[in-house]
Amino acid sequence: MNAHHMNQVNFAVEASEMVGPVNRPKVWPSFSFQSNEILCSLEKMNAWKFTQEPHNANRGATLTAQSASNHPRLQSYVATGEPLWLEELFENERSAALVVQS
Repeated sequence: MNAHHMNQVNFAVEASEMVGPVNRPKVWPSFSFQSNEILCSLEKMNAWKFTQEPHNANRGATLTAQSASNHPRLQSYVATGEPLWLEELFENERSAALVVQS
């Protein structure tokens, strides 16, 4: 993310066992190597948030990642928006998130 000049990023992961070690590394000494690797990458960012999110709450990201994994490309890239074929799904996820926040 640093290479793309993104200094404020929210990371949402399915693996709940990684949220604690990243957010409170001293309480999770068994995961010190993993949390240290992640925290070293995050230290250059101005602001970041590392949270757990259930699998079904982030279907768009899952489908995007599966597409990238299942269809090898000669080039990879970071897009600034969702894939066009998932536009409606992402819009529905945004709408659902707004309802939950209200």
